[in-house]
This record gives sequence, structure tokens and C-alpha cells, in this order.
Amino acid sequence: MQCVAAAEASRLNPYSLHQEEYLLLRDHISHAQVTTYLNIRNGILRLWVRNPQIPVTREEAVGCAKDPRWFDVASVCFDWLVRGGYINFGCVEVRSLRRHNKQTDSPQGKRKTVVVVGAGMAGLGCARQLEGLFMQYAKKFRSMGEEPPRVVVLEGRDRIGGRVYSRSFKSRPKHMPAQFEGKRYTAEMGGMIITGFERGNPLNILLRGQLGLAYHLLRPETTLYDANGKPVDLHRDQLVENLFNDCLDRVSEYKFKQPTSKLIEGNRDLMDEGKDSSAETHKTIRHAEESAAAQPYAPSVAEQNIAPQVNLVPVSTDRATGKIHTEPGTPGALKAAHKAKMIGWALRHGVSDDADLDIESATREPGATLGSVTDKVIAQYKDLLDLTAQDFRLMNWHIANLEYSNATNYHQLSLQGWDIDAGNEWEGSHSMVVGGYQSVPRGLTHLPTPLDVRQKSPVNKITYTSGTQTGPATVTCEDGSTIEADYVVTTIPLGVLKHGNIAFEPPLPSWKSDAIERLGFGVLNKVILVYKEPFWDEDRDIFGVLRNPTNRHSLDQKDYASQRGRFFQWFNVTRTSGLPVLIALMAGDAGFDTEQTCNDDLVAEATDILRSVYGSRVPHPIEAVVTRWASDKFARGSYSSAGPNMKADDYDTMARPIGNLFFAGEHTCGTHPATVHGAYLSGLRAASEVLGAMLGPIPVPTPLVLPKDASSLIGKRKASSLLDGNNANATNNPTATTPKHTAQSRLEAYETRLWDHVISKLGPRPLPPQKPATNAYIFYSKAHYDDARKRLEAGRRPSKGGKPSANEVRVMSARMWRDASEEERRPYVDMAEEQKRAYGKAMESWRAEVEGWDRKAGKVREEFERENPFDSEGAGSGSDGDCGGGGGEEAEVDGARRSRMKLESYAEVESEVDEEKGEEEERGGGETMDVDVDEEDGKVEGGGDEMEE
Repeated sequence: MQCVAAAEASRLNPYSLHQEEYLLLRDHISHAQVTTYLNIRNGILRLWVRNPQIPVTREEAVGCAKDPRWFDVASVCFDWLVRGGYINFGCVEVRSLRRHNKQTDSPQGKRKTVVVVGAGMAGLGCARQLEGLFMQYAKKFRSMGEEPPRVVVLEGRDRIGGRVYSRSFKSRPKHMPAQFEGKRYTAEMGGMIITGFERGNPLNILLRGQLGLAYHLLRPETTLYDANGKPVDLHRDQLVENLFNDCLDRVSEYKFKQPTSKLIEGNRDLMDEGKDSSAETHKTIRHAEESAAAQPYAPSVAEQNIAPQVNLVPVSTDRATGKIHTEPGTPGALKAAHKAKMIGWALRHGVSDDADLDIESATREPGATLGSVTDKVIAQYKDLLDLTAQDFRLMNWHIANLEYSNATNYHQLSLQGWDIDAGNEWEGSHSMVVGGYQSVPRGLTHLPTPLDVRQKSPVNKITYTSGTQTGPATVTCEDGSTIEADYVVTTIPLGVLKHGNIAFEPPLPSWKSDAIERLGFGVLNKVILVYKEPFWDEDRDIFGVLRNPTNRHSLDQKDYASQRGRFFQWFNVTRTSGLPVLIALMAGDAGFDTEQTCNDDLVAEATDILRSVYGSRVPHPIEAVVTRWASDKFARGSYSSAGPNMKADDYDTMARPIGNLFFAGEHTCGTHPATVHGAYLSGLRAASEVLGAMLGPIPVPTPLVLPKDASSLIGKRKASSLLDGNNANATNNPTATTPKHTAQSRLEAYETRLWDHVISKLGPRPLPPQKPATNAYIFYSKAHYDDARKRLEAGRRPSKGGKPSANEVRVMSARMWRDASEEERRPYVDMAEEQKRAYGKAMESWRAEVEGWDRKAGKVREEFERENPFDSEGAGSGSDGDCGGGGGEEAEVDGARRSRMKLESYAEVESEVDEEKGEEEERGGGETMDVDVDEEDGKVEGGGDEMEE
């Protein structure tokens, strides 16, 4: 369970291969062997996730293989995880090898240079990752006659962090809060919210597992105040939010269809039990796919093992981030009137349940955008429902929230790609860093050793080699100074690229410049107000204010656009800034208007709004800060968005390197654009690409998994077996063997005979009763499956013919369960309780039966041992068969170090899994093998049968 959870915490599917793993391994392992590979991979991830303060070594990774035949698979997996930034990333110290053979060390060789342009999260993340990778592969570089490359970061500003900027206040509190000793009193000018730590956010490792920074979990409860200052009725708010999400659901019919990738799965049942597959076959994945494709009418290799297409439909909006939450379903499946009634609206007099909307014509208009089509949908709903001016104010508050997440008016968003990152949200509560988010880039800069960051070095020209990844490059700064480089990573924001401040020589190819033009880049600004004392509800972290349109009673969408994003959302950041502070957001058109409005006018407007909610007692702030990101020459805005003319692969196009010029930044991360963690992930990806350009692809020995009959001959591979992936015969001629342990073999054979005798006398040991379902919802969903399906079929649009999918039915039954009364739930709760009681009785009976069987078995065993004593001659103490402690002196040191530094938990909630005791707890995880592994080159130099029980 910990291995599965570790994979999920590392943004990987624990039960299937990543697309890169598939491409790496398809010529080397079979479908049946995928299960074992995934168990090894997840085990390595478990070591890292449990203690990310120290790196996982290759010895520890190889130790996750239970069979010596798989040692090299584990070594290759280790390389993939390291290069991909899944383990050993962030502020972790990667130490040099202690086993240093000075005679084989190369003399001081040449040293390549990598220049990273920009010291934001992408640039610092890339530079730190490169430093770590170069340390881990130092011996490889020296074998090539080179020293590990150096990394230089050029930053135009006089600070690091980029668009993560925690500006210090001039004000100070009357009394220092306890948690602020040694911390700064700051305002978050840019990136502010960590959107969930769970299920893969790399900031979980950085912030909680390595830097140990204090953070505040945002309380999701939000109060919306109408333009007159009165709280909005919660029921009405929910009705309008549901209607807004239904509008987005209907527009989602026209989204890009995301390409599906290969889905090569392991045996889920075996993996859940921590077992490897015993099935063996010589057909590799590629061989099996090509054999299947050769059959008549069979799908091609590219079409085999494809993950099912899953449509994601909007179901709710996130008030803290503006992001739209989605779930699987069929977009726009129900007729509009029927859906409106389902979510709680009453239809206007004379409107039939079969009434529907005409969206198709709006999507065919020239220049159709998300905003233009959604406005038409809202206008048509006005004919079906009695919408009031307050409903329109509420609707436009949610639109402003959407504009906040995209930093632009939603009329500037692509109809097809506005939520291209749908389904990639991290789970868990949102949070903010106490003392400033900028602490994270500061940590990346200084830990474990300081990066070479050169501030006040604005770049105005990058000369690179376009035809090959090896060639000269030159980075020129505004002061005329230059740095010669072998590789350049640019993390220049998309807004700066659009502005053309930096020249490229040769000019960027059209496929890159066209993508720069098509993607959007907007601005979100903030008005930050500091007070002597809080006058707001301190139990709320967020509150919103509805804004009046230019025509107060208007039911026309175009009247709302200019005002809806002005001071629409407020954050109480007292707990993270150390002072009574409110931050107001300026989204959509208001974000651009802020650039041209003076501070005094903005503060006066903010004060009027606060007084409308909290009364005339609201004072003027003692300090105010206004952001203007579009005016910042090093940003030219806030973050990227799906421009009206974007193509489905534009984010991937932005990420593609050109020769020895590589690209990173949130605008190159299609799965997590416009986020701090997306920027950081792009830095990890760019670092992997640079290392690949230097060292080539991961070498894979052939055969990768040795046949079973060679297990007794497993020994040292030739030195070139993992350095040269083309050496197909390297493993067929091992240079050393491990002798058969005859004493251990005799003992195993004796134990087998003994237990065969016991079972022949008593029969097999009783199996425990199967655990029944004890969740009341399971019984409810089974009983109401048909009801849920019929509800979905009712009001279904003819164009959405066909039966609802099984997943849609499950979602509907879950909603029905959520809405069911206590009385309706009671029979199913009773059924679950009865199952628990029956299972408890069955367990008691089984324990008694097992206790009796064990007593009898003990007597039969004693009788067998008297009559057939074990011949222990030559067995000694059994030391021949026990491997003892691990991979040599270095492994022992690393194991002890991992044990001393182990983090029991840096998660918010303690795991429900009981921690293993004994040796595993002392070691921090993994199997201990008597193997000798070259830490950098990946050569498995020993092993044999000496595996620990």
C-alpha cells in the first residue's frame, strides 16, 4: 500500500507504465513482466517519498528487486526515475562516491557550461536539478574525459523568484506572532496559493519534506456579499453556480479531444498484495503487439493497448483558485430544461421539459471564443428560467473567478482549449507559506550548496546552434558582457517572448514563433492593504463581493464585463503575512485597468467596497501595495492562457528544444500551465533533456531480464553492458559466478518435505474468511443502479444517443446517495453493519480453527523431526545461505544514514497503514541485497542468490 501511495504521490500511475517507460522497455520485457517492473519502480519511489532529505542510491534501488535476475531492470528504472525528476530532486544533497579509485580517475578534463536564463521557479528548479544530475553522473562524464559541467543562472532582476515575489512590508506588528520569529512580514505579489499537496505535487517534497517551511491550510468556506453589502443567500448562490457549471458543460462539447496514450498495465491484484508475477514469456511487448497486428483485420500497433477516451465535464468551481473541477461524463448530454430542473431551478411558465438550447450556431460564428459562446448560452437560459439581476451578478462573479485563473477576459480564451489542463488538479487542501512563498525559490538557490546565480544580468540576445544539440552558444547581456555556453535553457516568460525584448540568432523557426503568437498571456493584479487591526471575519480566509454592472438592473452580459473582476475576491492573509492584511484581486479587464489607475484611486475604491460590507468603521489602510505585472519588463504579464487561436499541441510545441536551446516555464507545461508547480516541473523536464543531449538515452542491457535457468550464474556483467546498450551479448557471458549454497538448499528441501507431510496428515491450513463489503453506499448503488441509469436517460438529447456509460451511472448513484435522507440510507447502513457482525463472527471461528490446526501441526512436525532428523553436516551456522547486511561498507553507511534521517511523516494526515516494524523500519524501506553496484554507471557487479529472507 505504501508503494502504491508513493507512485501516486510521484504523479505516476502505480498500475501502469508511463509512456516514456513503455518506449524504454517495450523491446525488453513482456506484458507478464510489467507487474514485476512496476513493483520495483513503486518500491524505489517509496524509499524516496518516505525520506526525501537524502537521495536514493542505486544500491537501494537495486535492492527493491527480489530476484537477482531483475537487478539490471531496477538499475535501468533508477536511471529513468532520476533523469525524469521523480526521485532525488529538489534541495537534496547528492554526495560523491566514497569508493573512489584514484588510479582510474581521468586527469582534469574540459568542462561544459549550461546557462539558464531566468531565476524563477522554472530556472532555479532546472539549475538545481542539473547540479544534482551532474553529481550523480560525475563518473560518466569523467569516463568521457570531461569534468561534470557547470551551471550558470542569469537573472535580470536584483532578486530571485521571478513571478514568485514576497515583498517585505514597511509596517511591523505591535506584538510578534509566535510563529513569525525569524520570518519576514511579506505580501505575495505574484504566486500565492499551493493548489493541494497530494497525489503528485512536487512542492510537497520541496516545501514539507525538505525545507520544512510552515504553511497555512486555507479554509474553503467563503461568504459572498452582494453589491449592497448583504450576504448572498446560500441556496441561491448554489443554484447559480450549478447553472454556470452547466453552461460550461455545454460549451465543453467543443473542446479539443485529448490524444490517448498506451495503457500497459500490470496485474493490479498481485501488486495490491505486494507480489510479483510468476508468469514468464519470451515475447516482448513490441513482439506481442506486432504479432497481433499481423492478424487479419487486427488494429495496428499504434492502436493497441490504448487507454479509453474519457470526457471530462465541469461540475464545480474552486473559489480559491478559480479553477474548474471536472469529473468523467458526457458533455451536454441532457436537454437544457430537464437539466435545469435537476439542479433545482423552476422553469418559466409555459416552458416544456423538452426545451433545449441552440449552441451550434454560436460556435460557428467567426472568431468564436469561450466567452462569446457562453454569453449566448446564458442569454438562452434567460428564456427558460426567471433570472434576476442578482442572478446575473452571481453568474458574473463566477465568470470573474474563471478569468482570475486565466488572467484574462474569457472572451480571449479558446473555445476548444480553455481548460486543456482539465483532470490534472492535485488533491488536498490549498495552502499558503507562512513568511512568504519566496522562501521556496530561496531554498532552491541555497540548498544544499549555493547555485551560481548572477543577478542584475538582463539578457538581450541568445545565439545558439539550431541544427544539432552539440555546438557553441553565446548569451549576451544588456551591459555587453557575454557568456559562452554549450547549452542554453531559457525560462523567459511568454509575455517577454511575445514582446520581442530578446533576440535569437538564428531567429526562432516559424513553428515556435507561431505558437508564441497563438498562446495567450494575460495579467492578474492585486491591491494589498495593511491595517492596524482586523475588522473582518477572522474565521474566513476568503470572501467575495458581487459587482454592479454599468446598468445596475441589466440582464445583458456585455454590461458586466468591465466591472465584474474589480475587487471581486478578497483574501485574509493575516496568518501568513504576520500583519492584518487583505489582498484584493483584479481579474479580467480589471487586471489591465489596474496598470493605468493610480494607487490612491484604487485604495479609495477598495475602502468604499469594504465599507459597504463592514460599515463606516473601516479605516484607511496604514500601508498599501499595488502590483502591475504587465508593466514589469521581466514579466510583461502574469501567466499564460489558451488564446483564441491556439492549437491543441501549442504547449508541447513551446517545450520542444531547438538544437542546443531548451525551453522551460509555466507556458511549456501543458498539464499544469499558469502554476508555480507547473513552472517547476518544466524545469525538471528541461534538465532531463539537457542531460540526454550530453549523455544520450538511458542504456539498456540485452537481455534485460535474465532467463530463469541462468539465475545460478548471475554475477558481474561486463563493464560495458550498461554503458553500451548495443552490447547484446554482454549478459550471456558473465565474468563471475556465485557458487550454489548446498547447505541452504538441503535445508529448504527438508522444510518442503516436512510441510508436505504436515499437509498430508491435516490438510491445508484453514484460509481466513473473505472480507465482505462493509460500505453502505455499495449496497445502495447496487440497489439503485437501474434508477440512476433511468435518471440519466431521462431528458437525454437525441444527438447524445446511446446508453449512459457505467461511469456516468456511478457518478449519478453517488449523487443520489449524497442527497439521500437518513431514513433512506438506514436500510443500507443496517446491511453494512450486519455484514460487519457476520464477518466478526466468522473471524472468531477461523481463529479458533487455525489455533487448533497449528497445535496439531506442531505435534506432527515434532514427530516428523524425531523420525527424520535433519542432516546439518556442512551447514554450519547457516551463514552460507544468509546474505547478512547489504551492499558493502557504503551501503551500510547509506542505510544507517537513511535510518537516522527518516521522516515518519511530513503529510498532513498520518497514514492509515501501520508501519512495518523490525528491520524495514530501521532501514527506511527496501530489500537489502548483497550486491555491489557502480553508483553512476549502473553496472550490477555482484549479487547471485544471496538475498535476504
